[in-house]
Amino acid sequence: MNRKDRREMERKLGKDNSQKLAEKISQFDQLPDKCTACLKPYDKKSKEMARTWNVVVRDDETIRLYCPECWNAAQSVIKQFRDRVTEGD
Repeated sequence: MNRKDRREMERKLGKDNSQKLAEKISQFDQLPDKCTACLKPYDKKSKEMARTWNVVVRDDETIRLYCPECWNAAQSVIKQFRDRVTEGD
């Protein structure tokens, strides 16, 4: 990100928010090369993969990447668990 881009972003978002956004953008360098669950390879240059895969950032050091199949499977397990919990109440 060059100086011109930073200044424009600071003008639009404010200095604090632009710094937070710049930090998030810099974390993309740490993005894994494969799905955290099934180890399917991830192509960082593919627009389709960028649109469909899910990234979870817990803190500055923990970045997880999930393919659509693993993400959907995890979401269905969470939904089933929530349904069981609400039925038990």
